[in-house]
Amino acid sequence: MIKGFYQSVYRDDDLNKAKQFASERMDGLIDHYATLNGVERYVLGRYFDQVELTIEAESIVPYLNKKQERRVTVIFDGKYNDETVKDSRDVVLVQEEGQWRVDQILDARYRP
Repeated sequence: MIKGFYQSVYRDDDLNKAKQFASERMDGLIDHYATLNGVERYVLGRYFDQVELTIEAESIVPYLNKKQERRVTVIFDGKYNDETVKDSRDVVLVQEEGQWRVDQILDARYRP
């Protein structure tokens, strides 16, 4: 589901598809920024022309001690403007209607 969310934006250029993996909060942010450029810049905090994602399985932990929320570290290895870009982001998942959905992308400056 995390990979589906990011692939919808970076590979498929399809915000409507990304919204299928998004929580109500994230859906609202996608609607607010409305364009791929806006979502990549202000919501995801990173541009990629192509990217491979790795989910760090051992990083999956409850977020703020809430049962219905998880924090997951995602590793990005990609290209932007012919330059190699390696980065990571912590993504918060929330359970809505029995489905895990992407709820927040945490600011990298505040990683523990």
